[in-house]
Amino acid sequence: MNINPLKPDYAKIVYCIDTPTYHKPEVNKIGFSNEPERAAFLADCKRIFQDGGWKFENNYVVKGKSSLYLHPQQFLGTVHTELFNVVPELIAQAELFHLLPNGMRVMEPVYDITAEQQREYIAAKRPEIEMELLAVFRTSQRKSYHNPRNFLWWDIELPIGRKYGLQALDEQVNNAAGHYVDEVFASLIASGQIIQKTINGNPVYRTVMKCELSAFRKKPAIFSPDTPELF
Repeated sequence: MNINPLKPDYAKIVYCIDTPTYHKPEVNKIGFSNEPERAAFLADCKRIFQDGGWKFENNYVVKGKSSLYLHPQQFLGTVHTELFNVVPELIAQAELFHLLPNGMRVMEPVYDITAEQQREYIAAKRPEIEMELLAVFRTSQRKSYHNPRNFLWWDIELPIGRKYGLQALDEQVNNAAGHYVDEVFASLIASGQIIQKTINGNPVYRTVMKCELSAFRKKPAIFSPDTPELF
């Protein structure tokens, strides 16, 4: 897939601010002293952002698909590139806080893409994904298996999907990358490259060993000269 037409129109970004009523270094104290101070901070946030066309929702401000969490030390969220420098202009209108020098930090790009675009993109990374899965489940002994303890999705599939996929604005699109990794993992089991077994009622896995693969390849009926080297 050619992703050149896909531009990261958004980014995770943080605006570091100083709120004197919250951070008091002279007395080594962090936190509002009372509820009126907290309420005043939020009211100041609401005023400046609403003047800029943002909607105020509890401790968040939202404009289109952009959103920021409002904390007395930083505003953190996902913002459209066209609004990067607009937010500091709004903060400059505040009465109870100000932007710190070099306080705007762009963390990572975010793509406004569909699940289909995500899948097409990550499918091009299949060889790398297969190699990583084979590495994750490799063991030193035939009787040794990896037990993901039912956290296969959270600990392996979703993190690998996020690693090789594009950071998407829609969390379901991020999950689509994890689901693709799940499909790749299932195909490795089906092809015998990863062995699945049940021990004490739990599924466990290990990557087939070189010696096992070599013995497998020696059988003329199933040997294929086109089989890629996986180890």
